[in-house]
Amino acid sequence: MAFIGNKKIANLEIQDYVIRYAEVKSKKNPVVTHIDEHYLPRDIISNGKVKDPEGFLQQLKTCFRKWKLRGKSIRFIVPDSSVIIRTVDVPSDISDEELNGHIYFELGESIHLPFENPVVDAVNLGVEGNQKKVLVVASSEETVDTYYDYFKDERGNPEVADISPLCQYRLYHHYGKTNDRDIYLLVQYNVKYVMVSIFDHHKPVFVQNVEIPYPENTWKAVPIQEENSLTREHLDRGHVYTAFDEIYIEIERILRFFQFTLHGGDKQITNMLVTGDHPYLADLMEQTRERINLPAQLLAPDQLKTIQEIDITPKFYNVIGLAMKEGD
Repeated sequence: MAFIGNKKIANLEIQDYVIRYAEVKSKKNPVVTHIDEHYLPRDIISNGKVKDPEGFLQQLKTCFRKWKLRGKSIRFIVPDSSVIIRTVDVPSDISDEELNGHIYFELGESIHLPFENPVVDAVNLGVEGNQKKVLVVASSEETVDTYYDYFKDERGNPEVADISPLCQYRLYHHYGKTNDRDIYLLVQYNVKYVMVSIFDHHKPVFVQNVEIPYPENTWKAVPIQEENSLTREHLDRGHVYTAFDEIYIEIERILRFFQFTLHGGDKQITNMLVTGDHPYLADLMEQTRERINLPAQLLAPDQLKTIQEIDITPKFYNVIGLAMKEGD
């Protein structure tokens, strides 16, 4: 199943705590027609893996019924914790058509990934001397197949898997927030983790998933009702700020790693895109601007068109960006 590539298509994102859904008419001039979310009980999914199969199945059945997903084509986002992006060198005489096969052949030899059976896509980034620079996007085959099978069992038609950094960047690029000159740091501030990606010439060249080190008692004993969202009242603000002090240090380390370790000081990140589903996103955006000396952009929800009174917020940007994927 390829990562990189309108009959009614349902676009789904499954995180440890929520399932989100969007449908969009047209990709050239997208109009959002449906969005919704369904919060999951604790311990059903952990780090992207289903831990309670029966519990997850019941939650998925509820979503399929509520959103009328049976019989629809389904795209879904691979859990961020299951995604690895690396740049590798291969001999320049290997054709683009042979890249995937070559990468699979080299797994465990010159190329090492933290999955026993990865799903791999390889993209040619260009030739330098006698080496071809290749972007490798990999995910756990077990994780991808697990969700694929759940969707099939509920009479959905799963077709395409994608990764959240590509979905986010696709959306920002469509609305003119990127250009050919800048190298972008994409920071996705989510509730449990932060996804940090680097895009150079509109291609992802680095991805790291960083778990948020919340102090004990960060989460308040406020239940999340099915029809409600996770809000600021569910988290202790002081504890959130303490945890994100560590995240900013990690982001600064990534900036130095990209500039000096990977590129010997010859390249540096020049712009930043911020997004995510964290209830404190606005605060985190402001703190990021103060801590990291880069211009930062957050796509305004009112730039997205809808056919009705739909309340779009950044937490839906992943599934909307997925809906804009080309290649059907």
